[in-house]
Amino acid sequence: MLSSRSALWKRCEGIVASVEIPTPFAMADFLETLARRRGRRIELVPMAANSAAPCGVLAATDQADYVFYTTETSVLHQEHILLHEIGHLLCGHAGSAELDAAVPSALMPNLSPGLIRRVLGRTTYAEEQEREAELVASLIMRRVRRETPTKHAGGLGALEAAFGSRRR
Repeated sequence: MLSSRSALWKRCEGIVASVEIPTPFAMADFLETLARRRGRRIELVPMAANSAAPCGVLAATDQADYVFYTTETSVLHQEHILLHEIGHLLCGHAGSAELDAAVPSALMPNLSPGLIRRVLGRTTYAEEQEREAELVASLIMRRVRRETPTKHAGGLGALEAAFGSRRR
């Protein structure tokens, strides 16, 4: 188990290292760069929270990648949801052939579930793929936080100014 964790970590670090992340970080700029790299647009689709559906869903098509995300959460959580779904793209996850039964009606309640299944094709992933996408999202966020200059006006910068940085 430890070696598989180490392999997962190394694989995800390699994926994140290969991605251009703008400094300062802006999600729109990051997605635009990634879309150019992939050769198709990435569309963000906000959705209302629904207990029957996940807080984020990726639908990759030949023309575009659609990232559905809940808007009824904090900005930080929304960013993590988006990066998690982008993690699936970066890892090349194909998902399963079936949509979770609750997802179609939660995403687009005005369309028939059958039509949505034909268009989207899949939204669920194996547990290992979920761990991989989650780790990629976390590593991107860690890299963004490290590369963003801290301002001593608040947050971690203020704490470091008051107590000193532990980095030596």
